[in-house]
Amino acid sequence: MRIYLSLFFVGYVLFMPMNSYAQNVNAREVNVKALSEDQIKEVIAEIEKRGLSESDAMALGKAKGLTQDQIDQLKERIRAIKSGNSNSGISRRASGFNDSELDTQTIGNGLSEKVEIEKQKLDTRIFGVSLFNNKNLTFEPSISMPVPDSYLLGPGDHLHVDIWGSSQQSYHLIIDRNGSVNIPLVGPIYVGGLNLDVAQSQILSKLSSIYSDLRSNAPKTFASVRTGQLKTIKVNVVGEVFTPGTYTMPGTASLFNVLYLSGGPNKLGSFRDVQLIRGGRIIANLDVYDFLINGNAAVNVALMDNDVVMVPTYANRIKIQGQFKRTGIFEAKNNETVSDMVRFAGGFEALANKSRIEMYRSGEIEMEYRNIRQEELASVSIKNGDSLFVGKILERYSNKVNIVGAVFNPGNYEYSEGLTLSSLINKANGLKENAFLTRGTISRLKSNYTPENLSFNVLNVIEGREDYDLKPNDAVFITSIDDMSEKPTVAIWGEVQNMGVFQYGENITLGDLILLAGGFSEAGSQSSIEVMRRLTYEDADKSAEKTSQLFQFSLARDLTISDDGSAFVLKPFDEVFVRRMPGYRENNVVTLIGQVMYAGNYGLASRVERISDVIARAGGLTSYAYPEGAKLIRKYELSEEDKAIRNELMLKDTALRFSSLNFETVSIDLEKILDSPGSRGDIYMEHGDEIRIPAMLQTVKVSGEVLNPSSTVFTQGLTSKDYIHRSGGFSINAKKGKTYVLYPNGSSAITRSFLLFRKYPNIIPGAEIVVPQRPERDKLSTQAWVGIAAVMTSMSLTIVTIANSLK
Repeated sequence: MRIYLSLFFVGYVLFMPMNSYAQNVNAREVNVKALSEDQIKEVIAEIEKRGLSESDAMALGKAKGLTQDQIDQLKERIRAIKSGNSNSGISRRASGFNDSELDTQTIGNGLSEKVEIEKQKLDTRIFGVSLFNNKNLTFEPSISMPVPDSYLLGPGDHLHVDIWGSSQQSYHLIIDRNGSVNIPLVGPIYVGGLNLDVAQSQILSKLSSIYSDLRSNAPKTFASVRTGQLKTIKVNVVGEVFTPGTYTMPGTASLFNVLYLSGGPNKLGSFRDVQLIRGGRIIANLDVYDFLINGNAAVNVALMDNDVVMVPTYANRIKIQGQFKRTGIFEAKNNETVSDMVRFAGGFEALANKSRIEMYRSGEIEMEYRNIRQEELASVSIKNGDSLFVGKILERYSNKVNIVGAVFNPGNYEYSEGLTLSSLINKANGLKENAFLTRGTISRLKSNYTPENLSFNVLNVIEGREDYDLKPNDAVFITSIDDMSEKPTVAIWGEVQNMGVFQYGENITLGDLILLAGGFSEAGSQSSIEVMRRLTYEDADKSAEKTSQLFQFSLARDLTISDDGSAFVLKPFDEVFVRRMPGYRENNVVTLIGQVMYAGNYGLASRVERISDVIARAGGLTSYAYPEGAKLIRKYELSEEDKAIRNELMLKDTALRFSSLNFETVSIDLEKILDSPGSRGDIYMEHGDEIRIPAMLQTVKVSGEVLNPSSTVFTQGLTSKDYIHRSGGFSINAKKGKTYVLYPNGSSAITRSFLLFRKYPNIIPGAEIVVPQRPERDKLSTQAWVGIAAVMTSMSLTIVTIANSLK
């Protein structure tokens, strides 16, 4: 029962007048989701039958009591069937509206579209051509916007009349070819040629004959008239446009709409005299410049069916270049002047020389040139082919002087007749305290614009003993004492907290500088401090061998003020060096890993602590230790100089390669070291060293060019060759004579050859036998073999000749 009730509301209540049955049912109880697919199809068929768009139907349903959720659900169901997700059998075209219409309520069927103009056909120098060929600006006709007040109804327009309140009804009306709409029980009403407001008054006036409550003072019945689908019109575009032809457009289309679709005037077309022809007569001559320059939208007139837009050829075109705000090719009417062209170009740029405009004109036989002054702009007429140019003003000043350097307000100042050097210094608020008073300069351009330089005594000018008259564009320079000498500094290097360069101050002492550097570092020696001082001008002039003075000091570590070296007064550019204490050494730590009694980190107590000493401190080796496999890992860090040397060597020898590891393996014989502590192999340990002592190893590894690289159990008495045979023997690419063995302590041994015999290295547990690959040799080419054969033939002939000569 509820399903049929839902269908009743959705399928009929939307469209039929309110009756007694509908009045007794609450529309909000309709369950749209419970409707079957066939029932939704019935709703769609009813919408099509009445010529409504979906939005019209939904608006009517909302007016009759359906909630927004019910309307959204119904729209979803309709769209699902129309998109093909249901077997509705109803096409989108048959429904009267497409997907875009569901969202935007626009009518896209049968309307002309813009044809893109090829870029090479567009001359963007022509002012206005981008108006109708700009991706960021479109005059494409819109069919979703409300109709303007100026829109006149005509045959083909659809009107929707909705009545609600005490009475409920809706009418879908189409204006016939006579300009009338026909309302049942009312009769025909003429609305052709009327705007919407007047047409609504006419229709409501006629409807009041059957809905008398519409005109009462306190009405309970209400009505509204709105436009639906608009008529289409056909407009012919002829003349000098990019794509002339007949365009189908909505009834609200305007002149710019059709010019946009046609691409606008082409290279020969006029923007100043677009003709609108209606009924065989020119009803308007439209100037697009009025819109571009003045923003006058009145030129964008509305079009009517069968209008003709004619774009003739241009009358006059003018080229505008130089310091105008807009440059390019502009169109001029016959009565326009240079002043109009300047206005079209947006006026002059800030640096334009407005005193004259250069005009280049084509005469009957040769070119003509004319200078146009400002007062002549409005009186000089324009001719087709004219070219206007405005240059820049001169980049120099007629009334400027400049002062820089040790004055309080340096910069540019206005020149006036009689301006003197002293008065310019006063305008700059006088000299700074550190001004250099012995000499200043004036840079000046002579009458022939060649530079000259004048020198003056600054102190004499300030005290009034001399003065100088200035000229336009003079540049005065007064330097400072600081600029005349190096900025004095002192420096400290070595074992201080913050070594570097510090600003010099008068009477700064050695102790002061060490204090500024954060004091001594832990390694710093207060007993060996050296100060290096530049030679004075006099000393440097006398001696060619001596380069500096050196001073040696020792001072208290706490920098107590006393008469010792801390009170030594430094001079500009002194450099101080703080040495490192000879016996100072940072904590050095080594690591024991593996089979020792107490593995871990151990500090070195002296510089001469050996491997045996550290192992003894660790309690010696465990019973599981394998001393033959012990190795020493020593870390190191390359200096920037060492890296640069390696890179240089690799550039010279492309086959040379260096390891990028930051450690190296030092092979040691731990068993011998422990048997003979202090022997040559018992080396001194260094910070960061690691000794790794493995447990007893029981395997031997075979790798490289063997048939089955693998590890096998160590067997006493077997040779390297035996283990290679256990791994399948040598491969075809094996370099047998270069077989070598890597021992677990990091050392290695190679195969030795004598005549036809090879002696392979001995094997111990943990060793690895490596069989290298034979290097590939380049095969001889056919030409090489031919060359060898030729040489052999020549040698054979030579031998035969020698043999014959000896007979």
